[in-house]
Amino acid sequence: MLDFDAAQRALERLGANSDAAEAHGTLSALLLDNATLATWLAHTLDELPEAADVIAAEQFAVLESLYRSTREQLTDEGFDFMPLLPDDSAGFDERLLALSSWCQGFVYGFGVTGAHDSDALDDAARECLSDLLEISKLGHDEEASDEAEQQYLEIVEHVRMATLLLHETLNPLAPSTTVH
Repeated sequence: MLDFDAAQRALERLGANSDAAEAHGTLSALLLDNATLATWLAHTLDELPEAADVIAAEQFAVLESLYRSTREQLTDEGFDFMPLLPDDSAGFDERLLALSSWCQGFVYGFGVTGAHDSDALDDAARECLSDLLEISKLGHDEEASDEAEQQYLEIVEHVRMATLLLHETLNPLAPSTTVH
């Protein structure tokens, strides 16, 4: 998967209306409905770059790679999906803000798909969606400490697993026909 900074730079250069974390959260939710790259970009960029713009094409390629990578991670049976967040070298408050933004993007993306009636979700999936909504409200003025870092890691893992559970609930994997 691409790193957060590369995605952030690409989005900034293309005049995106969200940061990398929020854009990836939106993408992750839109992929629950098998959204296309064009659909995600319509929710992320105010306008698409012109085809002749070589610099924009390079940035667009970064976003296209992020789209493909995220789609593959969500559909892979290896549970490799990870929310796109700043790495540990970023300040703790920056990472908390990005986690909150990621969840805001996810809740937004889930809401705009319109394809999933919350009544169709089982209790576990509804709880995951509720958790993501609550995490989207996280404050980012928490002081860094070993305990806070551990809680952050646990929340990131919860977000990761909630996303995978929602994807599996709405897009069950076909059972394997291979006999062992």
